[in-house]
Amino acid sequence: MIPMDHGIMYGVQQGLEDPVEALEQFTKLKPEALLVNFGVLKLTRDYLTSLDDAPGIIMGVDFNLTWEDWKTSIDADEVLGHCKVTRIKHAAEYGVDAVKVLFPLGLEPDLQLDYIDHTSDIIAEAEDYDMPVIVEPLTVGKYISEERKNDPEIIADGCRLALELGADIIKAPYPGSEHQEAFAEICENANVPVIMLGGPKRDGVKGILQTAREGIDAGARGTIFGRNVWQRPVDEMKKVVKSLQDIVHKNASVKEVVEKYGL
Repeated sequence: MIPMDHGIMYGVQQGLEDPVEALEQFTKLKPEALLVNFGVLKLTRDYLTSLDDAPGIIMGVDFNLTWEDWKTSIDADEVLGHCKVTRIKHAAEYGVDAVKVLFPLGLEPDLQLDYIDHTSDIIAEAEDYDMPVIVEPLTVGKYISEERKNDPEIIADGCRLALELGADIIKAPYPGSEHQEAFAEICENANVPVIMLGGPKRDGVKGILQTAREGIDAGARGTIFGRNVWQRPVDEMKKVVKSLQDIVHKNASVKEVVEKYGL
């Protein structure tokens, strides 16, 4: 799966300068699904319906406010607030397969409570349309110290909160190779499918593929890598996508895909 919903939070992103062109390029790589926002879906609806083998579509339904350098010079790099930007009704009308909501952890108490209320409202609304909801718990709040951002206990708690709120699928961060066993417990105890996010772009391709292999071995049902895919040269991006598909669907090893695709 390829997420390309970053523009609503971060503006123009390298690799997604033209989201319509990017979507058309990504569909040619045969991903299982694309994650987009409503505006991009509106622009590409006719194109997607014209395809014989269109990917599944996941739609983001909320906006999460973080300060960017061009907005203000204040020192605030955490999530400051949020709002819903579309309705589940629109997702149903456009035939999407699931919606996604962000669920940051470690926020100011009032904002944390507001996120719980916000997430539960979206899940309740989605129930009326039999629409699956992907919840994405992230350890981004200021009350989680930098050294604990990848703490598997915190990630496990976030996944449990998502489950208790009614998540149908959980999009979770991988805590790292040293915590693979803990991630396996997270996947097993989730009782709903867990898909693994990629996070900020890293330089090495082999490291990304190794993360995917470890996550799948631990029980993740798939990967949803964005910046680590589309912020690479086009030829390399295509090879990374094919490699991830082989790891997820053909149980390929990192060595096999590196040799097969010349990475």
